[in-house]
Amino acid sequence: MSDTGNDAPETLIEFPAKLSVKAMGLNDGDFTSVVESLVVPLVPGENAVAITEVESRHAKYVSVRAHFVAESLEQLHAIYAALRSDSRVLYVL
Repeated sequence: MSDTGNDAPETLIEFPAKLSVKAMGLNDGDFTSVVESLVVPLVPGENAVAITEVESRHAKYVSVRAHFVAESLEQLHAIYAALRSDSRVLYVL
């Protein structure tokens, strides 16, 4: 972020914050496990991440949502980066 001279925050999110991140990929049977393995190490605490999934209409794709409490913007960036780094993840929202 460039220094424009104003003190505007980098984000409007106030941390800690309850958030969720959605990842979409092919419904190959283990996509949910892939998403979980990428997110869980970045969120401290046992059972800190809740996972939900929804199959597409014809079950070719699956949408996996990870629900957690984010402690910082850096942590949120790390989660998005981890998801984007895996070729099985087609989209991240």
